[in-house]
Amino acid sequence: MQKPPDYEAAIRSEFEQVKAENTVEAYERFIRRHPDHSLVEEARAAIARLKK
Repeated sequence: MQKPPDYEAAIRSEFEQVKAENTVEAYERFIRRHPDHSLVEEARAAIARLKK
């Protein structure tokens, strides 16, 4: 599968949608799809906030 022309922008756009959804499930899905991306740390922090 080819990466889109601006792969980083696509991931950041996806993360913006995840933040708008703001659910544990959405953040966990993002982490599964992009486990090595730098935004995973922010996703994990959001999960921790939502589980409090």
